[in-house]
Amino acid sequence: MKPTLADQFKVAAGLASGIGRYATSIGIDSDPIAKACGLDPDRFTVIGERVSLDRVCRYMEALALISGDDLFGLKSAAAFERGASGPFGYAMMNAPTVRDCLVFMGRNLQKISETSICTLEIGPRAAHFEWTYSPLILRRAQFVDLGTAQTFHHFRAILGDDVRKIRVELERSKPINTNLFKRLLTPNASFNAPVNSLILPAEILDRTNPQADPRLFAMMCQQMAAIEPRSVDINDPVAMVRLHVAESLSANTLTLASEAEKLGMSARTLQRRLTDAGTSMQTIVDECRKEMAERLLLETDLTLSSIGYKIGFSAPAAFTRSAIRWFGVTPSEFRENHMKAR
Repeated sequence: MKPTLADQFKVAAGLASGIGRYATSIGIDSDPIAKACGLDPDRFTVIGERVSLDRVCRYMEALALISGDDLFGLKSAAAFERGASGPFGYAMMNAPTVRDCLVFMGRNLQKISETSICTLEIGPRAAHFEWTYSPLILRRAQFVDLGTAQTFHHFRAILGDDVRKIRVELERSKPINTNLFKRLLTPNASFNAPVNSLILPAEILDRTNPQADPRLFAMMCQQMAAIEPRSVDINDPVAMVRLHVAESLSANTLTLASEAEKLGMSARTLQRRLTDAGTSMQTIVDECRKEMAERLLLETDLTLSSIGYKIGFSAPAAFTRSAIRWFGVTPSEFRENHMKAR
């Protein structure tokens, strides 16, 4: 598969290790699906391996579609082996208290599953943990369901039935049947949230983990601390501009001056860097719009006007003109042609 802008975001391959196992249990050979998504399933069990987060999300969404089960991700959590995510998983299992578990997640979730938001606020009445992913990761409901179910598995080991006191808010659309969410997570589950959130009452934060090994927890924390978070090469302003533009298309306020300011350089210097690389700000914006338009048309059921807005066009006619230039046909014809070819 052709590399995409979204491929810059990575996830620990071990997080995908149980997906194929669950698929097999319901009669689906998932290896061809993984390969069609540009993944090598043999790498899922390699410690330290990192793969494209977007491709893992596509893999899970495809399996959910094939199985006809919108709860595929939630159910697949049961197929994961202890510690499949390496140091992260072992630390979660051995955190001395719920508070330790939360603080560890706040510090390290971004390292195993690159988030655009990952915040933890602990107040006198409750702790709020929020996370979400880059807008370039278009379809991630199954992946978020999986990760949330795994997290609740750790909480349940500490809290038992008191896990029901936790509230969870998910970005994903509300499923037809919410019973499994209430059973595997908490009765206090809601959907269509702006970001994913866990809200834990203060009274449960210092509950001790009966299975904890504090020394092992400390060792796993050290291992995670040694992992460097992903960073874009500051010496490659083109890559940095392209990534930021792709994530900010809907803002429609992308200028050479604003990007230069974010990079800590003058507009003239950035212009020279882009020219030396054989590109320009307008070319990067156009290339990002084209890639995102193609993905949104083929991978979502968003309306054409919604897609046009998401990629920065204020009027449908402007989107149509650009689509004809990019694809040789209108947006609706492009979508219809690919639907017929499937």
